[in-house]
Amino acid sequence: MKRKITLFIASPGDLAHERNLFRKTIEELNTGFGDGANVEFEALGWESTLALVRPRAQSVINENIDRCDVFFLVMHRRWGQDAPDAKPYNSYTEEEFHRAFERWKKSGKPEVVVLFKRVDPASEADPGPELKKVMAFRRQLEDEKCVLYHYFDNDHTFSNEIRDHIKAFAKGQLPQGEQGSKAVLLPLDALKKIQAAKKLTEQKIQEANVARDAEKKSQIQVSALQLQIAIDAANLSKEGNIEFARQKFAALVTETLDLKILSLANEFYTRTGDIDSAFLVLNKCLNIISPEEKSATRAEVYNDLGKLYLIRGEFEQAKEMHRDSLDICKVLDDKEGMARSYGNLGNLYSTRGDIKHAEEMYLKSLDIDKTLDRKKGLAANNGNLGNLYYIRGNLEQAEVMYLKSLSIAEKLEDKEYIANSYASLGNLYTSQRDFEQAEEVYQKAITIYKMLNHKQGIAHNYGNLGTLYWSQGDLEQVEEMYQKAITIYKALGCKDGMAFNYEKLGNLYQCRGDFELAEKMFKKSLNFFRELQFPETESINRKLENLKSIKEFQLEFQEK
Repeated sequence: MKRKITLFIASPGDLAHERNLFRKTIEELNTGFGDGANVEFEALGWESTLALVRPRAQSVINENIDRCDVFFLVMHRRWGQDAPDAKPYNSYTEEEFHRAFERWKKSGKPEVVVLFKRVDPASEADPGPELKKVMAFRRQLEDEKCVLYHYFDNDHTFSNEIRDHIKAFAKGQLPQGEQGSKAVLLPLDALKKIQAAKKLTEQKIQEANVARDAEKKSQIQVSALQLQIAIDAANLSKEGNIEFARQKFAALVTETLDLKILSLANEFYTRTGDIDSAFLVLNKCLNIISPEEKSATRAEVYNDLGKLYLIRGEFEQAKEMHRDSLDICKVLDDKEGMARSYGNLGNLYSTRGDIKHAEEMYLKSLDIDKTLDRKKGLAANNGNLGNLYYIRGNLEQAEVMYLKSLSIAEKLEDKEYIANSYASLGNLYTSQRDFEQAEEVYQKAITIYKMLNHKQGIAHNYGNLGTLYWSQGDLEQVEEMYQKAITIYKALGCKDGMAFNYEKLGNLYQCRGDFELAEKMFKKSLNFFRELQFPETESINRKLENLKSIKEFQLEFQEK
C-alpha cells in the first residue's frame, strides 16, 4: 500500500495559473517519482472544498490545513481576499499561513514552504497597498529565519521548486529552518566609487550654500540622497537584510540616472540570482549612455551583460558583448579594460571547451596584468590557466598556478578569489586521490561562497563534492550533492550547470541499476546540451543508446 502525503497550497487570486500548475506537477510526480518511491501525493486547496460546500467555507479549508503534511504558500503581488471574520488576520491567505505555522511550532508538522514570484523593480519602487503587505511579509520571514522561502520567475522554475521540495520531503531530506537569504557582500571597488561620489556631492552642497544657489543645491541634494540610499542598501545586504536592501535598490533603479548606483544595483541583483532585474538595470545604463559614446563605462556595461548571457548559456550574445567591450577598450587604449575583456572571453571559451582559444585569451590578459601589476587580474588569470593545465593533465603545473593565485588573493584579502583557488585545489586533490584534503578545501570554498551568497560558486562546489564522494564510493551523498547543485542552477537559469549535473545523476542512477531514472536524467541533460549546442550532445546520445540496449537485453532475458 502506498504511503499518502497530503500537500496544501494557499495563494491569493492572482496566482490561479500557478495553482493549476501545482496540481499538474503533483499528477506528474504521482505517475513518475510516486510510483517508484511507493508514495501517493494528494493536492489540497480551497478548490477541493467547493464540491462539498457553497459558498466557500474557511472552516472546511482549515480542516485540510490541519491534516496536510506539507503547506505551500505562494505569493506574487496580492495579499489575499479580505477576511472580516478572520481577525486578527487581514486575509484568508494570511489566516491559512498562520494556522499552518502555529501547528508547525507546536507539533513540527506540516512542513511550511513559502514561494514568491519575482516582482520587477519598478513595481516594488511604487507598490500599492496589496504589494506593500507582501513585501512587509517577506521582510518578516527574513527577520524570523524559521520558514523556508524561495523565489521563482516562471512556470519552469515554479514547477521545479514544487517538485524538488515534495521529493525532498518524501525522502526525508527537506532542510529544517534553512533561510533562503544570507549576507551579500557587494564589490568593494563599486562601493568606494559610491562613497567618493557622496563626499563630492557634500562638497558641492557647501559650494552652492556659499553661492546661495538654491536650485543647484536642491538638485545636488537629490543626488546625495540617492547615493546615501545606495550605501545603506549595500550595508543592509552585507548584514543579511536582503529584503530591505532589495526594496531600496528597487526605488533607486527606477529613479536614478547615476551609472555608479546602477552598477552597484546590477551587482546586487546578479549576486542574489535575480538575473531578469540585472538585465533591466544594465539595459537602462545603455539607454542613459549616448549610442555614439565610446567610453570605459559602456565597455563595463557590455562586459557585465556578457557575464549575464554566459550565466544563461547564451554564448553568442555573451561573446558579442565581450568583443564589443574589447573593441571600445582598444580605441580608448584602456589596458585594464582590455585585460578584463580578454579574461572574460577566456572564461567563455573555457566554458565551451575551446581550450586553445581560452588559453590564448588568458595569456593576453595575463601579459597586460603583469605590465600594470594588476593584482586581481594576476590572481584570476593564474587560476584560470591552472584550470587549463588541469584539463590537459599537467597537474604539477596546475598546482603551481593555483597556489600562485591563492597567494595573491590572500594578500589582497579577496574572499571570492580565495574561494576560487580552494575549489580548484579541491579538483586537483581529488584527481590525486587525496580525498581528505580535497574535501577540506571544498568545504572552505563553500563556506566563503555562502558568506558572499555567491550562488554559482556554491552550486559548482556541491557538484565537486558529488564527484569527490563518487570517488570514495559514497553514492548516497553523491546524489544529495548533485541535487543541491541542480536546485541552485535552476534558480539561476544556468543551463550548462543543469546539463552537466543531470548527466552526472544519469551516470549515478545507471551505476545503481535504475535505468528508467538514468534515462530520464540523460534526456534532461541532452535537451540542455542541444539547446546550448555543446559537443556533449553526441556522448549523451551514445549513453541513451547504450541504455536502450541494456533494457532490450533485460526484456529478452526475462521472456526466456
